[in-house]
Amino acid sequence: MSHRKKRQLVILNTAIIFINVLLFSRVFVGLSLFSGTTLSISIAWTAVFAGIFAFFKGNSFILKKRETRFLTQSIRTLDDCIFVFKEAQGSSDVFNENIQKNIDQIRRFKRKHTTIDDILLQKFSADEMSFQKFSTVIHDIEDAVYMNMRSILNKISAFDEEEYKKLDHNELHNDDLLREKLCIYNEYIVFVNNATKTNEEILLKLDKMLLEISRYNSLEDGDVNKLPAIMEMDELIEKAKLYK
Repeated sequence: MSHRKKRQLVILNTAIIFINVLLFSRVFVGLSLFSGTTLSISIAWTAVFAGIFAFFKGNSFILKKRETRFLTQSIRTLDDCIFVFKEAQGSSDVFNENIQKNIDQIRRFKRKHTTIDDILLQKFSADEMSFQKFSTVIHDIEDAVYMNMRSILNKISAFDEEEYKKLDHNELHNDDLLREKLCIYNEYIVFVNNATKTNEEILLKLDKMLLEISRYNSLEDGDVNKLPAIMEMDELIEKAKLYK
């Protein structure tokens, strides 16, 4: 169940409880099922049946309602990615593990980004070439992670899990069309798995970069370019650009 459905269920049932408390509490309206005027008793029983109807009808409608595709057009930042990943959580058995991994990866990246910025400002002044080079690399890394996450979300959004499950559990026999459809869906899954793995590799290289930065108090621009972590990160950034 997605977070959106959970929120809708909580809001609906909280509203039903609140209305009943308002109607039957002596502090407020003070209706009673067995005492008072005929009119007030009738209203009380009507409220009870209306509450029961709203509970079963409303909960049933929300639970049975087909999930709306989450939209990725409004994504502009990594925080936006986290929000959309959370919207998708619980709505996909196929991608749920990767969704949780990607949320964790973004949070870890943001923590590492902050740590690296702090260390750089301790070791270099903002106008030094070394600081600017590291800052440029970190910016490129963030762009790569963002584009990777957005691509993952686009693939998950486009993936028709209901149809995939039908195909996956169906004996395809000699139906070439169905087999081709299943192959396409499997390509989506492979893409998301590989892109998630690339994100993890970027985070690992970021840890290595952090270690290398902490070893040096001064670096020439040329030395920065030759650092193993920088060179490896440049390769990963190029690799990440393939996931679109």
